[in-house]
Amino acid sequence: MKEIVLFGEYLLRLTPPGNKKITQAENLEMHWAGSEANIAVSLATFKKSTRYVTSLPNNTVGQAGIAQLHRYGVPTTVIEKKGRQGLYYYESGVGTRPGKVTYDREYSSFSMLEDHDINWDEIFNNAEWFHWSGITPALTENLSKICLNALKVAKEKGIMISADFNFRSTLWQYGKQSSEIMPKLLEYCDVILADVDASKLYFNIHPDENNLVESTCSLLKEKLPNVKYIAMTMRYQNNASNEYVGYLWNNGAVVSSTTYKIDNIAERIGAGDAFMAGLIYGLQEQQPLQQVIEFATACGVMKHYITGDMNIASKEEIETIIQQKGSGRIIR
Repeated sequence: MKEIVLFGEYLLRLTPPGNKKITQAENLEMHWAGSEANIAVSLATFKKSTRYVTSLPNNTVGQAGIAQLHRYGVPTTVIEKKGRQGLYYYESGVGTRPGKVTYDREYSSFSMLEDHDINWDEIFNNAEWFHWSGITPALTENLSKICLNALKVAKEKGIMISADFNFRSTLWQYGKQSSEIMPKLLEYCDVILADVDASKLYFNIHPDENNLVESTCSLLKEKLPNVKYIAMTMRYQNNASNEYVGYLWNNGAVVSSTTYKIDNIAERIGAGDAFMAGLIYGLQEQQPLQQVIEFATACGVMKHYITGDMNIASKEEIETIIQQKGSGRIIR
């Protein structure tokens, strides 16, 4: 079976238990994380053949992380580099208190990667899809060059390419602006998961505020003529509830998903990655676009109710959400 290859940094997340702030905590819970790793786990859970490419230190912490991926059936290509395990600390959001991420990933093994460390021709030998995100080129200039090299090789081999815009303002610290780097990388993509704010930042576009989704997609298509599919998710505040809906643009038309109410959230991290995994799954299966966006959105909905960064729900569980339209009835 052909592989879906994903490239990114594998992080260890440390979180105070019980919605505490770090200044209150006496211990921290561990969760493995990373946008591309989260997607790889979801796709493997959906019985897709994946391969996760990253770099980790050769120590017991790195080995524990690999074991977690293998537990969910994700094969790995790990480039060992001197450096440390990348971390991030997360204080859970509660009510109107927003969640807070503090990165601690400087001098990590992944950040030490150089272009000659990865043989993309070999890695893509059995690949039919390649996924990356805007987090990776934000870390170092070398990693932006590695992404570009990977994209060139993938395009030469006729591999489907997807990306999540994933803008992180605190990561762009090496003297380049995201708008200098991201557009030329996104030119290679067939599928993108965009958001309005990052689209404005990367491409200096000005969508119609009264028709945000369709106008943003149309303007992005002008900037990225090779793109075939543009996906977005939107959250709307409706009284005390959040409403969550997905959109998928293709060939000038937009389809939208069922709108779900999101209440009593267990975990705010990873919903976008869950959505992306559902999107890749549906498109690779060549499902009708309405079915694709319904499945992807239900994946994002499900992730709000699973603790940790990874959506470990099965395809059958996602389909139950679609059938029940988010009612959450007990399955007996």
